[in-house]
Amino acid sequence: MERASPDWKVINSGIKYLDNFDKRLEIQDLDPKLFTVKNSPADRKLVAMAKIQAETGFSLKDELFNQEKVRILTASLKRVYAPFNTGQMERKARQAFPGLELKQRIHWLVDKLDIYLPGGFNENLDILYSALPPALNPDLRDDDFGQFIWVVPGMYVARYGCESTRLERSFVFLREATKRFSSEFAVRPFLLQFPEETYRFLLNCTQDSHYHVRRWASEGTRPYLPWAERVVLPSKDIVQLLDQLHGDPSRFVTRSVANSLNDISKMEPQLVVKTLKRWFRADIQDKQELRWMSKHALRTLLKKGDKTALALLGYSASPKYRLMAVDVTEQVEVGGALVWYSRIFSKASQRLTIGLRLYYLRSNGTYSTKIYVVKDATFSAGEQLEFTKRVPIRPMTTRVLYPGTHYVELVVNGQAQANRAFELVA
Repeated sequence: MERASPDWKVINSGIKYLDNFDKRLEIQDLDPKLFTVKNSPADRKLVAMAKIQAETGFSLKDELFNQEKVRILTASLKRVYAPFNTGQMERKARQAFPGLELKQRIHWLVDKLDIYLPGGFNENLDILYSALPPALNPDLRDDDFGQFIWVVPGMYVARYGCESTRLERSFVFLREATKRFSSEFAVRPFLLQFPEETYRFLLNCTQDSHYHVRRWASEGTRPYLPWAERVVLPSKDIVQLLDQLHGDPSRFVTRSVANSLNDISKMEPQLVVKTLKRWFRADIQDKQELRWMSKHALRTLLKKGDKTALALLGYSASPKYRLMAVDVTEQVEVGGALVWYSRIFSKASQRLTIGLRLYYLRSNGTYSTKIYVVKDATFSAGEQLEFTKRVPIRPMTTRVLYPGTHYVELVVNGQAQANRAFELVA
């Protein structure tokens, strides 16, 4: 069967660092029945995304780690180290890859580097450094991610350079490597084994002239970095690092800062709110950008209706409005759409963020939730909003649909109202 064109939305969801991962995919919504689960939580996440297959047969692992990508790596190594056996490594990759998942392919390539490079860590590091492609354009501000194959040299350093006598050289290499492809995964073992030394180095990286290095300092220390080993640093230390980056001119950096704060909000919500208030007072970042960062950083708290998070962004935790009409589809076929109609009367001049929260039935009878944004605006007293929201209910690679009773409700400034049931039928 002819393979269909890649679903780039799936790819972008799978590769966390491609901009909008946090908006496109909630990892906790992944249904474990979709995937082969193994090893650690980090492994489960990597394997899950490695096994994402669009119904057309598209494979993420084959898109990111294939013969063409292996040849990019081997040709670069051959260019700087003539004895490198490109033919043998490429043949072995061709034989091994069909039976390996995405993360396993990375580990396999690291294994083979150790075999085909001459041997000593310092000598191998010199070769890997010389083989790196030119750094990504430092004049850009976003959307320049590099090629995933260049995660491999960094992971080699993570495996063989995480020793006290090799720290300095390893740090320097990872800083250079992240200018080609993010070293956020490779730095995690160093944070686990040498937290103080690694933190000091990353704190220094916040002042680097290359925005990929500055972003690495933020992304590498995220408490809940997707696909990565769990690293627990004191939240106040992470915030101290983020303090150096919140005024950055690059959206690539500020998005990472906001994502890190969102991670922290799951543990210490008030620390995040206080930090954002302090940043507004500091007046270093453009107000519009800082407001975007704040909304992105507080998204988990906003979904929970946290009063301090709502207040910071100008929303009342007790919005004054009257719901004048509601009409909801009572039965939806898989592949069809839920249609919600409402009319809202604003009783005061106020800022409202309006959405619909859907409760998706799981196989065990519990529900996962997802909020769909409807409107975010300032309303005058006496103003009415009439809207119809259409939500497609179709199978996705990240969510299995189960026929049965589902629920939907209106959410205004974090407050739920008008919960309605609808039946999903096959």
